[in-house]
Amino acid sequence: MDPDPTNELGKLIDGAGPIAGLFVLALGVALALLWFSLNRQMKRINPDLPMGRDDKEQAADRELTKEAVERGADEQPPNS
Repeated sequence: MDPDPTNELGKLIDGAGPIAGLFVLALGVALALLWFSLNRQMKRINPDLPMGRDDKEQAADRELTKEAVERGADEQPPNS
């Protein structure tokens, strides 16, 4: 008699459970290590550093956007 293919598939899936669990556990440990390392590096950043070129450009963009929004609000006709 031929072996039941659904039973073999079930055994294969049941056998993969512990391996998948260990894989998920390893990913969790790696994620925790990365998280703690990132937090440590973020604490080392000096907040008194001068603004970089990108920061100045972003500040100028924010100012221009604010002015454009104010101009747009002034130019809109009142609702009838």
